Amino acid sequence: MNIFIMLAIVATNVIAILLVYQFIKKLPKVEKTIFIGVSFAIIYILVSIICWISGFGIDSRINEAAKDFITFTFVPVNAIVLVPFVAGKYNKLRFKEIEKSEFIKRLIIVAVVGIVILTIECIYFKNMKSNIKILSDNIAEENNEEIETINTIVNEIYNNEIDVNITNVEVLNETTNSILVNKTNNTLNENYLE
Repeated sequence: MNIFIMLAIVATNVIAILLVYQFIKKLPKVEKTIFIGVSFAIIYILVSIICWISGFGIDSRINEAAKDFITFTFVPVNAIVLVPFVAGKYNKLRFKEIEKSEFIKRLIIVAVVGIVILTIECIYFKNMKSNIKILSDNIAEENNEEIETINTIVNEIYNNEIDVNITNVEVLNETTNSILVNKTNNTLNENYLE
């Protein structure tokens, strides 16, 4: 991948982690680590499943090539959209500022929003992979046309070179014969003059 894309993905991941951290910074260190790890793992699994579903009917090469980009891009984006809200409510639940039933209601709302987002992403991924397939087919077709054109030109050059080479051989033979005749005449003249 392009270095700028990689830097943007890393930056997005850092932003997502810091954003989630802001909502749970009052929790103990181990619990913060577990919460961030589990929430990102869940988002990663969900995005991977959606990426896999969106690949049905798509060439496996294209599906594999797009998988890493999609996963690394959309895991932090989904984490930024969904996890901070859950983190804030979890933090309140942990410090008994809200009831468990209230937390579960909020979790269900986030789950519904997440399903809607993942459904939209699945459609988007499918369209993106289809467009990559179309683009790939067009490039392959253009490359085949260019290869055919190059082969035609090479064949013409090769055929013309053979004609040129035969002509060059004939000219070389005539020149060689002419030189030999001249040399022989000169030798004869020298011998005659002596």
